[in-house]
Amino acid sequence: MFFGSRSKQDPVPFPYECTSVNLNQLKHCFNGADFTYAKYPVSSSQNDSSRPVARARVLIVHGFNEHVLLYSRLMDYLSRAGIETFIFDQRGSGTTSTGKLRGVTDEMHTFRDLDHFIEWNLQDKAEQTGLFLFGHSMGGGIVLNYGCSGKFKDQIAGIVCTGPLVTLHPHTAPMAIVSLLSPLLAKLLPRFRIDTGLDLDATTSDERYREFLSRDPLTVPLYGSLRQIYDFLERGKRLVRDKSYVSQLQTPILIFHGQDDKINDPAGSQKFFDLCTLSDKHLKLVPNARHSLCLETDPIFEEMVEKMQEWVFEHSVHSATD
Repeated sequence: MFFGSRSKQDPVPFPYECTSVNLNQLKHCFNGADFTYAKYPVSSSQNDSSRPVARARVLIVHGFNEHVLLYSRLMDYLSRAGIETFIFDQRGSGTTSTGKLRGVTDEMHTFRDLDHFIEWNLQDKAEQTGLFLFGHSMGGGIVLNYGCSGKFKDQIAGIVCTGPLVTLHPHTAPMAIVSLLSPLLAKLLPRFRIDTGLDLDATTSDERYREFLSRDPLTVPLYGSLRQIYDFLERGKRLVRDKSYVSQLQTPILIFHGQDDKINDPAGSQKFFDLCTLSDKHLKLVPNARHSLCLETDPIFEEMVEKMQEWVFEHSVHSATD
């Protein structure tokens, strides 16, 4: 997972411009951090007298060193379909944690922060609107673990993942000696940060988004603390090694994984899927897709979102009928 970041270049605009709502990034203080967050309502064409409440709400948990803007296309599409969305820059990422705070977080803060935002959304949404979790990569590992042991797991209507961090692909995995020493290093130097680098070719087959990521000051350098990296790798191990832990997952799940993903191994998602005892579980391997499905080419992205919407509607507490 160490590729080295390229030299800094001038930023370029994000390749997608929202059409239904404005991406207003707000601030919220909690437990020593000033979180950046955004909440998309349903678009005006959906939020009329015939549809007084949203069909569902999706709380998005982004991946390693990602941030709100990268999910604006997903949020825009869901908004037009009648689905509310909520996202926050996690502690250690985006504009929640800038400068020397980039990458500085740990297991306790990760799940305490998520508890807080889930509780907020449970109270904020309409009673008949189901709350879903969506996670990508590191965020996928987080939400799958939350389904197993989270404080509010029984109040989540469904969990959707793209390319969850269960097992790193051999192309990305650190050397054996690094893995061997990681528990000690995480304990002795938890806040020590390293530039893990960004393998742009592995992120997406869409050149527009690769170019954006290569110049994004909130993404490059791709800093992570030794504690953060150790924690997210351990989360993945639990999902393929601890059958009794995974058996606690009772929330319906939908996992998308690009078949050409060389960051997180699709075989890891398959192992978790096979270990999971749920009857309501679905794994969709996406042909010709790389790691970041939300930043993939329009045909790949749109097909994925359409399937996601259908699944969310089927599992929402609120009726999808007009």
